[in-house]
Amino acid sequence: MKSIAFFNNKGGVGKTTLLCNLAASLSIAQKKKVLVIDADPQCNASAYLLPDKQLEEILLTNGHQSIDSFYDPVRKGEGYAAGIPTIFRSERFEVDVIVGDPKLSIREDLLATDWAATRNGEHRGFQTTFALRELISRLQDYDYIMVDMGPSLGALNRSVLLAVDYFLMPLSVDIFSMMAVSNILKSFKNWKFSLEGALARYAAEEGHSYKARGADVSWELQFAGYVMQQYTAKKKEGVRQAVDAFENIISKQKQELEELCRFFGCDSSDVNLGEVPTLSSVVPLSQQAHAPIFDLGAKDGIVGSHYIRVEEAGGFYHAIAEKFSQRIDG
Repeated sequence: MKSIAFFNNKGGVGKTTLLCNLAASLSIAQKKKVLVIDADPQCNASAYLLPDKQLEEILLTNGHQSIDSFYDPVRKGEGYAAGIPTIFRSERFEVDVIVGDPKLSIREDLLATDWAATRNGEHRGFQTTFALRELISRLQDYDYIMVDMGPSLGALNRSVLLAVDYFLMPLSVDIFSMMAVSNILKSFKNWKFSLEGALARYAAEEGHSYKARGADVSWELQFAGYVMQQYTAKKKEGVRQAVDAFENIISKQKQELEELCRFFGCDSSDVNLGEVPTLSSVVPLSQQAHAPIFDLGAKDGIVGSHYIRVEEAGGFYHAIAEKFSQRIDG
């Protein structure tokens, strides 16, 4: 099982749309067993993957074990919960789902407070910080666990990124997306330094290393790669040309990505997983149908030229999924 967080410090880069359609491609086209964990308190992935009536019933009746409830025993100093959050099925996407919970945003305080304890090498701090790693480690029946996140660099997202094997970055060609790469790298360097110092303090105090599920804990996050949203461009003899306004951003963004790759020890030529075109005409239909873009049909409101966009989307997402699986699985 490999776990992958989809993350960018900038919103509006198509993160949830990419995650859900990539997950569907891996499941439908490659027959992989995929679980999506919605760790974004805004619950956008849950709203995309599950029909409105089903999600409303889940959230309002509280008849399930939520992802937020996994933190309750930790908060009370009772260790980890015995069970796991309830897993639901997205029929159209053909993936399993642990739905999001708006109450997760309240856990920011707990995670931030206990991160200070983690940095001091205290056992309670480590338990809280690695709660999601504990949860993910119990879900070994899947080929891929894909985690959706909000765009912040706060305590909740730090705990997600310390829990997974890889992170994948959706990008767009704009100044804010470029700055987000720089912010992410600075945060990663700080978190890695703090974690390694905390683990050393814990080992010195306790006489042994801190373990999770019987294995030593360390900084393990790897960079899976990035997917670029296509930008508006001119064409010359049928070939897309970057317009002047984007040239400097593209150059600077490349430099930022190369620095990110140096930090993770990966080859910058291997991390470009592909581009996603502007699909604004069919994304709303996909969201309304709670179905992958490439699986939309007449019953979902697809007419005329929409069929071309749907077919194109299949080509893009399946190609990205192939590169993704090759990179993750070697």
